[in-house]
Amino acid sequence: MTEPQPLPHTVLVVEDHAFQRRTLVRVLESMGVARVIEAEDGSQALALLAGGTHRVDMVFTDLDMPTMDGMALMRQIGQHAPAAGLVVLSAVSPDLLAAVQWLAREQRINLVAVLSKPASAKAIEAALRCSRGPGRPGQTQPAAGRAAPTFTLDQIGAALSAGQFEAFIQPKVRLGDGQFAGGEALARWAHPQHGWVAPVAFIDAIESSALIEPFSLAMLESAAGAVRWLEDSALPGRIAINASPAWLDQPTMAERLMQTVARLGLPIERLIIEVTESVANGNLAAALENLARLRMRGFKLSVDDFGTGYSSLQRLVSSPFSELKLDRSFISGVERNSPRWFVVESTIALARNLGLETVAEGIETQAEWQLLKDAGCDAAQGYFIAKPMCQADFKRWSRAHGSVPVSGAVALSH
Repeated sequence: MTEPQPLPHTVLVVEDHAFQRRTLVRVLESMGVARVIEAEDGSQALALLAGGTHRVDMVFTDLDMPTMDGMALMRQIGQHAPAAGLVVLSAVSPDLLAAVQWLAREQRINLVAVLSKPASAKAIEAALRCSRGPGRPGQTQPAAGRAAPTFTLDQIGAALSAGQFEAFIQPKVRLGDGQFAGGEALARWAHPQHGWVAPVAFIDAIESSALIEPFSLAMLESAAGAVRWLEDSALPGRIAINASPAWLDQPTMAERLMQTVARLGLPIERLIIEVTESVANGNLAAALENLARLRMRGFKLSVDDFGTGYSSLQRLVSSPFSELKLDRSFISGVERNSPRWFVVESTIALARNLGLETVAEGIETQAEWQLLKDAGCDAAQGYFIAKPMCQADFKRWSRAHGSVPVSGAVALSH
């Protein structure tokens, strides 16, 4: 098991109800938070943040408040305290809370948790010890109070030439029986000064430049060790490699990928190529030609982050995919028989009828595991199962769990 995350030093509580505000302050102080400051509404909170006298590590805010409500405050937090973790604590309806999660995602806010009032002490403490936002697995937000480093394209290019980018692997398991099912390769930069740097700090720059192809092929080469490990160990599953829409736009993409796979001597049946829905925003004809060519040569294809882009059912049916990955935003906090539950359940049924396997991304709780299992989802990955890890750790993890079903009853050691 991982060690608990340290508590944030300074927490801002934004709540217009005086008794509820003081109660939450006392709970936070009793849990060991060094400094708790208070605001009656969003306007007062913004004044504290904009004044520069308070460096806030985490914000607990209600939504329905006078003067400036919680949603308006969220937007301002993204500008004035982008590294602060945000916890929404509100009594509004679950469908509105789900909308708030989408809003935070679109505004790139470090949303840590969305809690319904009254929240238990256990839920509050869990939120306190979590500094990650709801982004993709492997794309963690900067720790509270510390800005993410920024890099120029020249620096990124030099790091690529120096071989500083490596593929970490996040394990994947089958929900039905808990069996190990491979993993997904996720990029990390072994920076000489900053240590391991997550993709949020460099991937956008790479995707908008000519570095996208050499970077993608470098990730394939780095992940080759994990692919060979599965084959040599006779373990089940595949290693998923992400193919950026910017790379899929290039007419020679499929040929270059196949040449690299052949040169590395990798078994095609051990690979699956993941493509995000946003591929439809670029050169769709070139992307579909590349996907069709890869499928024709035996590659399995996965549509990643399903439900977050602009795909239509017609495009899903007409594309040569073999797997559909449900985005974390669909899964986070989903409750049985809620509107989002019916969407998840229906999407899994649709995929099954189309002959597609389904994978749930970002599983973080026992409840999410059970719900997705009950809905008939095929496989899952997420922090509840295991974090992305270096390949040496992945080999140890897969050796330990490859022949033994993984239990969904407890979070696994990371």
